[in-house]
Amino acid sequence: MPTKCDGVARRDVRERKGPRVVARSHRQLEQPPRLNVLNKLMDPIREFGSWAGVLYIIDRAFARISPELRLFVYEIVVQPISNKPLIPSRWIKNLVFREIERGDPLLALMPARDDIKEQRYRQRAKCLGAFKQDKLIGYIWFANGSYEEDEVKCTFVVTPVGESVFDFDLYLFPEHRMGLGFVALWNGANEYLHGRGVKYTFSRLTRFNMASRRAHERLGSVRVGTTIFLRLWRLEFMFATIFPYLHLCLGTRRARLKLEPSALLEQRAAL
Repeated sequence: MPTKCDGVARRDVRERKGPRVVARSHRQLEQPPRLNVLNKLMDPIREFGSWAGVLYIIDRAFARISPELRLFVYEIVVQPISNKPLIPSRWIKNLVFREIERGDPLLALMPARDDIKEQRYRQRAKCLGAFKQDKLIGYIWFANGSYEEDEVKCTFVVTPVGESVFDFDLYLFPEHRMGLGFVALWNGANEYLHGRGVKYTFSRLTRFNMASRRAHERLGSVRVGTTIFLRLWRLEFMFATIFPYLHLCLGTRRARLKLEPSALLEQRAAL
């Protein structure tokens, strides 16, 4: 018959068994801590390539020091505007596209700061919204002639005038990012721009956003150039493969890059 003493004895036996052994994976047993750190450092290089991976590591290190110390790496691409739909219309028959005007309450749903959205309207940018059953599911902005970037001190000038725009801040709400969301939004944008005589749209893509780069490539985009912006608090240095190649941005002074669709035209001529 069990007694209180039996319970105490059993507890003493359990306590004398020593520390519990935690099972570890083969990888944890095989790799010392220093090697794990090295693998983490190598991950960006494997994903982005040698030079881009190193730049990514530098930017992450800078950001830990101060939010005003950053390294931005962009690829500038040009994409053709087609007179043909990108996907069959029956797949997106429930989508409606319309411009979102200044002062529209829907602007409050957009993640960008209010002052940034107001700055976009001041430079006469247009916001095209995609709606499903009267609910905003995504949007994209376009600027005619030129676009003043809000992340760095740079103005992108697009040519030919009247036939080109600069697109930016394409956004799909999280619940609509699966399936055809991205292509459906671009299909509406393509139709919208073609109806206004636009033949080319330029974008700046973050070099480290692989999903966005692949999506634009599938839509026929071609790289125009690469830019690197080094922000040191109030100072910004620009290094670019596009004239003027180097620029020091101090105070409100901005770099100015003229974009041409020649890379896209050359690719077409080679086909």
